[in-house]
Amino acid sequence: MNKEKLINIAKNFKIEGDPIKIEKCDSGHINKTYAITYKTKEGCKKYILQYVNTNVFPNLSDLMRNIKNITEYMVNKAKENGESTDRLTIRMIDTIDENPHSIYNKNWRMEEFIDNTKTYLTTEDLNILTEAGRAAGRFQKHLNGFPAEELCEIIPKFHYTPNRVKQLKEALSSKENLEKREDRFKLAKDVIEFVTDEKRLNKTNIITNKLENKEIPLRVTHNDTKLSNILFDKDTDKAVCLIDLDTVMPGALAYDFGEGLRTGITTAKEDEQDLSKIFADINRFEAYTKGFLSELKNTITEEELKTLPLGVWMMTYENSIRFLADYLNGDTYFAVDENIENHNLIRAKAQLELLRQMEEKEEDMKGVIKKYGF
Repeated sequence: MNKEKLINIAKNFKIEGDPIKIEKCDSGHINKTYAITYKTKEGCKKYILQYVNTNVFPNLSDLMRNIKNITEYMVNKAKENGESTDRLTIRMIDTIDENPHSIYNKNWRMEEFIDNTKTYLTTEDLNILTEAGRAAGRFQKHLNGFPAEELCEIIPKFHYTPNRVKQLKEALSSKENLEKREDRFKLAKDVIEFVTDEKRLNKTNIITNKLENKEIPLRVTHNDTKLSNILFDKDTDKAVCLIDLDTVMPGALAYDFGEGLRTGITTAKEDEQDLSKIFADINRFEAYTKGFLSELKNTITEEELKTLPLGVWMMTYENSIRFLADYLNGDTYFAVDENIENHNLIRAKAQLELLRQMEEKEEDMKGVIKKYGF
């Protein structure tokens, strides 16, 4: 889309000033994102204009309702506590026609650009990991008390691990898969045996059962707390806030802790073929945990504390079986690199190597939780 059309779209949002510059942002694989600069009375100010892929997020109104409700709650709570709301969270811009969900022409939305920030894809700096944990913990702290049951489930059963297990079993038992992709079943034999081990399968419903039995509270969960979804101050490297709130839904606190550490506990790529390069580093685990729990001393329950190591295991297990199921189904969900043979199987193996090491270090992880918990 040319710049003139994009500027005309931008004019449909309530901003005092004139759009003078627009740039395409290359980050992200789902939505089309642009940085747009306005000339205002106070000087130039930048915003984010985004075309949301409604094939991935068909219920955009529900998604935007979730975002607006939780960000408003966070701001109000911070004000009540006398905290600064500057760069606390993203802020959506209303449309001129006052669409209740701040959506223009079915797909477009705009938010303020958070100045003087940067992101990381990965890091070897443990201080950055501590700050990442702090950002995820602060997100939970500011949303403590929000009625999570009122949130819309944007992706049904997203982290309902028993459902992911069900999908794997369906892929394993599919006659079509067995007939068309017998070679894949042979190549994945060891992986299949590992993930379908009875002891592992018996762990997959522990967190969901605790939620259903109200042993742990239902929380607002971000569900994608990877490092690249956290803004850091350019000057101080302090965490500013979590962004990309599209997958905010009700869930367990252990989901956000687990996803942050699934990607943070190692510097290895998600599709690393050399398994000797994959290392679940307990020092990285401790750095993240230190930051996360520093924000939650008066929020997290004792039962939730116990679920945190399991949350890391669960998010890793869940991703491994999703890659495996997609591999057996013929690579229909995850995009694969045509130059990497058996790409999804490689991803599954990498996750399982991480999982294996997590199992070996379970007691170490529990020790860290005890050290920084209460």
